[in-house]
Amino acid sequence: MDQGAIYVCDADCLINISRHFPNEMRAIRRLAVNGHLKIPEGVFRELIRGTDILARQIQRWKTKSDLVITLAGDVELETALTEIESAYGETIEVGNRKCSGFWRSRAGRTAADGQVVAAGKVRGYTVVSNDQAILLACMVEDIASITWTEFARRLGLNASDRQSTLQFGPGP
Repeated sequence: MDQGAIYVCDADCLINISRHFPNEMRAIRRLAVNGHLKIPEGVFRELIRGTDILARQIQRWKTKSDLVITLAGDVELETALTEIESAYGETIEVGNRKCSGFWRSRAGRTAADGQVVAAGKVRGYTVVSNDQAILLACMVEDIASITWTEFARRLGLNASDRQSTLQFGPGP
């Protein structure tokens, strides 16, 4: 795993990792505590609406790290979010094909997809998502992006011994 990479995740990414690797959340916690994992405030709100262990973990990690990206007051992020949602909210044009944009999801206009892409663009983070609209917007905007399964692989969660290969410091 790239030691300097910072990852910005959508909610689905963290939900999938939590479900597929419930006993391996230490690797995610270490990333958060060491500043290598970020989530926009919209993703945070989406995750804490749940009543599962992930919701409780996310709340704890927030108190121990700068996990949550706050957009309010950050002119650069707010501007990028406005531009990205304007460009990719309804549809995303890739070549000569139009694809569904962020707002075509179940969450509609309240989706945090634009926040994830804006954070990746403005801060240079690697976006982690399986959402087609997010991945397409990242491709068009030239933002590094990976799927949650690639993220899990980079964390070493696919290893048969189930030991994370991350070495970002001692972590709590």
